[in-house]
Amino acid sequence: MRSICRKRPSGCLIRDMQNGSSMVTWVENVDVQEKEKEFHPKLKPFVESGFAFGARRWISTLQQEAERFIYSSGINTSPTDSPISPEGRRSLAMTTKKMVISFCSDTCNSTYHHWTSSNKSRQKNIEVKTNKRRGDPGKPLGLHRTAGCTVELISSQNRVFDYLSDIQNRPQWERMSSNSLVQELARFSTGPDPRNCISVLAFSRHNEILILQECCTDATGSYVIFAPIEKAVFQSMLCGVDQDIQLMPFGFFILPNVSGSILDGTLLTMVFQLTVKNVSSKQAVEVVTQIVKEALQKIMEAVN
Repeated sequence: MRSICRKRPSGCLIRDMQNGSSMVTWVENVDVQEKEKEFHPKLKPFVESGFAFGARRWISTLQQEAERFIYSSGINTSPTDSPISPEGRRSLAMTTKKMVISFCSDTCNSTYHHWTSSNKSRQKNIEVKTNKRRGDPGKPLGLHRTAGCTVELISSQNRVFDYLSDIQNRPQWERMSSNSLVQELARFSTGPDPRNCISVLAFSRHNEILILQECCTDATGSYVIFAPIEKAVFQSMLCGVDQDIQLMPFGFFILPNVSGSILDGTLLTMVFQLTVKNVSSKQAVEVVTQIVKEALQKIMEAVN
């Protein structure tokens, strides 16, 4: 990005000069009246710094989407990619996009999805909150309990992201892959950074259930989001068949921790979901809360 051509009250016009040609991007700025109680103290510096909603964040998002389209359609490829047809790439990319959108929706607070604290322990560094949801579009039928927690880590964003996206580390913090061999059945990059990718994972202890995962990172933030899928569904997607499947995503947001005007470690948010069957709502809250606490404790010990 070479220069800012013009500034206006409602946005900024950015000109990018490359090889004698120019690309112009318009970034819209919107004034929002803040309500102090709506920002958690841990996240307020991140928002006020401009990382959350500033022009840098929007430009980064636009660039990621453009790269994702080019690589997912097979126009560009990476040497580390599995041999997947363009139709298979497109089908997997469409499904993971739905998964990421669903995950972002699940982490939002609203009147319908209100989060309440489920902590009953004295762990001050891990405060888990849960919400109850039923009948969400694209989710399995039944009652779902969602648990989430944000913690401050002293490690850098890159270190935390690399740890969580490395499949060899997965059995250390995830119950499903515990005591299993983790294998990558398929993978393709979604940008020039090979860490940005879509992959499908298999576990030696689970024959018919796979994990669909997308990893994405840049200077403004990272995420690792995944959801269980059936092996037959994966085989269909490899053939380019669009699958309107019900997804129960969980995963991580990894954000720079802004302290004043400097970056100071990482803000890690984990969200886990559980379908409530044959147990009481109270038991479901206890189970999903404990899963989040155990995973975060192991991650904190590993990366710190």
